[in-house]
Amino acid sequence: MKPDYHKALIKPDHSIRQAIQQLNENAMQILLVVSEGEKLIGTITDGDIRRGILRELPLTGPVETVMQRDYKALNVNDRELAPDLMAEHGITAVPLLSDDGKIKDLVLGHRYLNERQFSPRPNSVFILAGGRGTRLSPFTNILPKPLIPVGETPIVEIIMQRWKQFGFHKFILSLNYKAEMIKAYFTENIGSFDMEYVQENEYLGTAGSLYLVRQRIQNTLIVTNCDVLLDTDFDEFVGFHEASGNDATILGVVRHVRIPYGVMQARNGALLSIQEKPEYEFIVNSGIYALEPSVLNQVAAETHLDMPVLMENCRRAGLKIGVYPVSVEMLDVGHWDEYEKALKWRAKSGAL
Repeated sequence: MKPDYHKALIKPDHSIRQAIQQLNENAMQILLVVSEGEKLIGTITDGDIRRGILRELPLTGPVETVMQRDYKALNVNDRELAPDLMAEHGITAVPLLSDDGKIKDLVLGHRYLNERQFSPRPNSVFILAGGRGTRLSPFTNILPKPLIPVGETPIVEIIMQRWKQFGFHKFILSLNYKAEMIKAYFTENIGSFDMEYVQENEYLGTAGSLYLVRQRIQNTLIVTNCDVLLDTDFDEFVGFHEASGNDATILGVVRHVRIPYGVMQARNGALLSIQEKPEYEFIVNSGIYALEPSVLNQVAAETHLDMPVLMENCRRAGLKIGVYPVSVEMLDVGHWDEYEKALKWRAKSGAL
């Protein structure tokens, strides 16, 4: 089905907050900033918004402060050149313009980005796959959460496929609950994954089992929960971590929250202010991390430890902890409502 480019149009005075919402809704990974008469003046991607967030621009500010003015486009009569342009520049969309610069169409080609060739990376992806998944009960009374299918593919395998697209092929699964069932699945469905396992004796939280691999990790280690799906460029994430010189980088997702009530501030029983149905943005923890070996040295043996506590401990110890914000859709499949969204998203676009 031909995409409706009108869903990607946005005016320069619209807010960055509106742009984030529109990007998530149109699933095109691009917005086209237009003046009167639909004349193209700039483009916006998640990367442009991320750079704005890192510059601490307010999300209530206009999109023209983050838009890319040096965009790639073609004349509407040169549509056949779009695949080569996308492949050359690693982009997923090309606007088609009339001779006077007005939008006439938009060529989408996510497959050209997916066909980028990434050299095999030496980094391992450490997947936290040992939890009980109680929020998905009664499914998890039978299947461990990593094997709950989204469509026809288990959650953990979808996560592994996404990382593999960007050159990551080494995976370490941290196991506990129904560990033998997970091992049995991958005995028959290992594909082209390079896999190994570590197993907890007790439930050690989301960071405790890192102790089991601390002696053999020599480079950046990726850590991810086994219930978070998001459509982002993991190559850019790890590149950001390496370029920043961080000991740890947390992948954060911008989330918009609207309070459906009037919010009051009071002091000593006196009303100071009241704001009707305020809206806020937060950067929430996705459960995906890039860690240097220095971080693993902060994990003790056989000790229950969660990742947020580990990050705070590292920060207090003087290690450099960074945040890589993205404004993409994130689905926490560990919740029933998000699981149902994931089913619809994968059926619609196959993007995750």
